[in-house]
Amino acid sequence: MMYYLLKRLIRPRDERERAVKNLIALRKQLDREIPGKDLGGHLLLATWNIRDFGRTGNRWGYGKRIRESHFYIAEVLSRFDVVAVQEVNKLDELETVMEILGPDYEYIATDRDTNVGANDERMAFIWDKRKVRFQHIAGEIVLPDSMLISKVRLDTGSGKKVNAGKQFRRSPFVVTFQSGWLKFDLCTVHIYYGDDDEDSEKLQERVEEIDRIAKWLSKRADKDLKDNKALILLGDFNIVNPNHKTMDALLDSGFTVPEVLRKRSNVKSDMYYDQIAFKTDSLTIDYIEAASAEDTVAGVFNIFQNVMKPSQAGDYLEEMKETTGAAGKTDDELKGAYFKKWRTYQFSDHMPLWVRLRTDSSEAYLKRMQEDLTD
Repeated sequence: MMYYLLKRLIRPRDERERAVKNLIALRKQLDREIPGKDLGGHLLLATWNIRDFGRTGNRWGYGKRIRESHFYIAEVLSRFDVVAVQEVNKLDELETVMEILGPDYEYIATDRDTNVGANDERMAFIWDKRKVRFQHIAGEIVLPDSMLISKVRLDTGSGKKVNAGKQFRRSPFVVTFQSGWLKFDLCTVHIYYGDDDEDSEKLQERVEEIDRIAKWLSKRADKDLKDNKALILLGDFNIVNPNHKTMDALLDSGFTVPEVLRKRSNVKSDMYYDQIAFKTDSLTIDYIEAASAEDTVAGVFNIFQNVMKPSQAGDYLEEMKETTGAAGKTDDELKGAYFKKWRTYQFSDHMPLWVRLRTDSSEAYLKRMQEDLTD
């Protein structure tokens, strides 16, 4: 973390003092709740939807991110070895955060997705180069005709029928990495939301998107395992709850979401939108169901426990008053519901979901070699 940039990027002394105080509190919380990075043997993996990351202007009246917010985002990202990030728009804010993170970190992002309902979003991965190596393979997933979403058969008029339907609203993004012995493909998604009406076509489209990505990747995961490579599917699935058909669509193709990862991940803490799913074996990725396991822990990090708390709302009155949505509101109104919404555009309305994985499979490799030699 390049903390010296606080002096350059946050000029007013009182704002810098506020940022430093919050960063110290945030660091202490991260130290308590997230395992420290090690040089080898484990991987800290996370997924995080960062609300409107890089969107410019006074969208919905809540204005741009203030400079200190970039430091808070960078502080959280710095605690993980690799993070899948959804809802990236223009790259300006991401570049600012990468500058704060420093030269040990790298990112890769997709182009803007211009499909209807995609909101010009990008997918991205950010990783610590000291721990994770990019293997120079990356791509977006395009469905074959036989797997299109909302598929119908159309008569061409010549006696032949063709498949018609939709691709993903936001194209899933898959990248190959390696950390220690662990070779792994990460695929990140931001599944179409639609609406919550159980009988609606829009919810059905959400379910179909989850179903298609899980089915498409399931065959790839089987091939990866033959090469001792893991496949991990993660991101914002807009899952309603673990017993809902949105989760069934993810699990029916053989993916597993360990119990320790089935967490409410939105700021309101009422939805299970974000998920990390595996289709692997214990020799390739060793994750343990029990939250108390010595070598594997997982969780959701509460980003507002120490930063931008309701008790701090008065500290941000001037910043909120500069947004168009604040027009005509009293100070008390700004410090209430408005602040709670405004801060989600500063930090996020999702919280990072993370897991710690064991990556040193050298002993398992030697045992397999021993078995081959004795056959």
